[in-house]
Amino acid sequence: MTLAVTPPADSRLSAIAADLAAHGWSWQPNLLPDDLTAALRAELQALDARQDLEAAGIGREAAFQRDGSVRRTGIAWLDGSSPAQQAFLDWAEPIRQSLNRALMIGLFEFEACFAVYPEGGFYDRHLDSFEGARNRVMSLVVYLNEDWQDDQGGELVVWPERAGKADSPAARLLPLGGGAAFMLSETIPHAVEVTHARRYAIAAWWRVNPSGDRHVDPIS
Repeated sequence: MTLAVTPPADSRLSAIAADLAAHGWSWQPNLLPDDLTAALRAELQALDARQDLEAAGIGREAAFQRDGSVRRTGIAWLDGSSPAQQAFLDWAEPIRQSLNRALMIGLFEFEACFAVYPEGGFYDRHLDSFEGARNRVMSLVVYLNEDWQDDQGGELVVWPERAGKADSPAARLLPLGGGAAFMLSETIPHAVEVTHARRYAIAAWWRVNPSGDRHVDPIS
């Protein structure tokens, strides 16, 4: 089985780039096509039912740890091994190309994982990358939920670039199916508020090409 991939319209791509240039983040409702959202949701729900998810951690490499007081999420990495996964990777590629043309940001490698927040799940305020580390430059969160309601919580809270802990958020975004949030990984603090229903998403990141001096540094 194959899934036809409809890339985002040029107007949506331009809106994403304009938001990122002005604010460092962008919210795009209904960006992921409905059929692809449904296929990815079904695959993630099957993984969840089989308990084929691992507890997500915080930090990377030597700093990696699992801390349930900071983050309660189950994840499974995408590898393109199913039609839905490959269609999602194909859908994301024109976005990378468009952002590189518009922002000259040099996005190169892409990694993505399914993410399930159980009832009571959350993720405290954080950045996806330390500034200057360049391991993640652009963050993407795509929501796979169906008929999400206001009282189910689980909002993505976004703060302005380099906002302090006392600063007010720029937005609280409900995880509506097909919606996509883009954020500069090094400078946009964000958090996931406590969810009162099972919450399905894909979390993804682009990074720049870290290769140099004839050394190739792939993503894994």
